[in-house]
Amino acid sequence: MTVAVRQSRLLAVCLFASTCCAWSRPAVGASEDTATVPQAVGLENGSPSVEVAPADFDYRITNGYYATITAFSFDEPKLLGENEVKLKGIPGFEKDLKVRVMWQNQPARLAVLLLGLGSRSKNKIAQLWKQQMFDAGCHVVTFDSPFLPAFNERSRHGVPGYVREEARLSAQIVNTLVQQKDNKDKVTGVVLLGASYGGIMALNWMDLAQSGEVPLRPEAILAVSPPVNMHSAARRLDDFYRRYRWNYTLAKLGGDLLDHQPVGPGEAIPFTDEEMMAGIAAAFRLDLKEVIDYADSRYKLGQLPSASQHSDQYRRDMASTWSFESYIHRMVYRYWNEKGVVRTIDDLWASGDTVQLMSRMPKSVRLIIAADDPLNEPSELDRLRALAPSEQLTVLPYGGHMGFTKTEWLKKQVQAVCRCGAATKD
Repeated sequence: MTVAVRQSRLLAVCLFASTCCAWSRPAVGASEDTATVPQAVGLENGSPSVEVAPADFDYRITNGYYATITAFSFDEPKLLGENEVKLKGIPGFEKDLKVRVMWQNQPARLAVLLLGLGSRSKNKIAQLWKQQMFDAGCHVVTFDSPFLPAFNERSRHGVPGYVREEARLSAQIVNTLVQQKDNKDKVTGVVLLGASYGGIMALNWMDLAQSGEVPLRPEAILAVSPPVNMHSAARRLDDFYRRYRWNYTLAKLGGDLLDHQPVGPGEAIPFTDEEMMAGIAAAFRLDLKEVIDYADSRYKLGQLPSASQHSDQYRRDMASTWSFESYIHRMVYRYWNEKGVVRTIDDLWASGDTVQLMSRMPKSVRLIIAADDPLNEPSELDRLRALAPSEQLTVLPYGGHMGFTKTEWLKKQVQAVCRCGAATKD
């Protein structure tokens, strides 16, 4: 595997019934040597949504870019008892789909892990959270991101990137699993853990379930590092790429950032912010190039040079020049608009607007976002803080995009989803 591809796999993820309970306020905080960092706050009528308790938030990287590129800097857990299951007859799918499942020995909630944009069901974060949710007493199921060509090749549902449709498919996948004869008595309810893009999918799943459009209304949702606004996140990644990517070769970015372990307390970060922004943008673009090439070929969109007249490499080279925003506008929107599914480009982007989605969410839905997440516009995070009910939003003082994944603090929040409650300070 090339350095470029390995790097994309490392970084791109860092982009992931009636309600049974409401979430109480978890305590978070910063270390004593980071007193200048903004405190974790989420406002509702001027009231803080979390209380600062330094001992509870065991994370010390206060640079959001550095937190993001080191999100995978932990040993991968070795799972026992995970099985691969081939699901047949999923509504909306043309082919069977393999999912990964861990079953308890008694009836329990089923925790569904919805992954980030380019994530696969066996990456480090997926393995970590599957183990944590299983240890908390849940059955667990996960599958590759619906954004990926390998998933789309099984579903053939349409051009990837329309998150609402991908939420619909995710609900159908899990319902097919639950309705199997041997599983009906195993599952007492469904809870969702969404990472980055998967967090937006989880909110759309709940929205669709509340209107009766999909089966299996989730009992609780935890969305970790969901982009506040998908359109703004796309623009920011495109801006990072345009401004900084070409200052570095992929070999340089891979050599510096791939498998990098965080420096110790008090040590200087060995990279500039510009290099880290370049690395984040390059990783996302590597996955995007594959999606653009696949979507144009599979759905005969005619946006890339003809395959009959040009080599595959030339088509991929042309795909690599596309931005996220151009892909959404020129492929995703055009396809779903012609199908009569979305009327305007604003309708499509609205499915990735956390502020709009949260206005329709029950109290059992909770978001965790770091204030320095590089995918978010600070002004839009402030708007979410002002509008989201305090018990539904935790804004950490730092942690980047998914950088705080391995903390004990987040482990408590993840396991609390399986119990449909809130973590304690213990």
